[in-house]
Amino acid sequence: MKWQKLGGQLPQAYNPLTRMIGRLTLRTMGWRINGEFPNRPKFVVALMPHSSNMDFILTIAVLWSLGLKSSFMMKHTLFWFPLGPILKGLGGIPVDRRSAQGLVEQMSAEFSRRSRLVLGVTPQGTRGGSGEFKQGFARIASAAGVPVLPAILHYKKRTVQLAALVEEFNDVPKLIETMKTMSLKGSARHQRA
Repeated sequence: MKWQKLGGQLPQAYNPLTRMIGRLTLRTMGWRINGEFPNRPKFVVALMPHSSNMDFILTIAVLWSLGLKSSFMMKHTLFWFPLGPILKGLGGIPVDRRSAQGLVEQMSAEFSRRSRLVLGVTPQGTRGGSGEFKQGFARIASAAGVPVLPAILHYKKRTVQLAALVEEFNDVPKLIETMKTMSLKGSARHQRA
């Protein structure tokens, strides 16, 4: 597999050891990456579908293999010692859903605070959920004024497909429908493989 050389605007992690581990993991598992991460300093990555515990391992392997520094949201209560520093090192951002400042506002502020932020989100919520797309990822993108990169997992083909960047992020219902359509097309390809 040819590995993408990341553009200078993307947040990057320069660690040859994790890069080697990520590439070795993908090769060993037989996975490949189709498409490229856009050379943008800020965007939301919508990972679809979220159906397995392997999603997290694959995501870390992809990020490490390319040297891309990405973040994800987790409940603030998980950030206790010694787990907290490890989660933060992996890109975890603690969020408090009970806060007067809602989740969307917390993440919009995080995008404003940072000069570079690639935020990974699973639009379908947890893997045990109904499979329905939640609005959170679209509301975060809209509030922060950042585009969305669909990343579709094809388990039968063993590919992570990075689709075209979705620049129309202000219309939340339309963005959710776009993601649903991409996910369904990906699932149909996934089933035919």
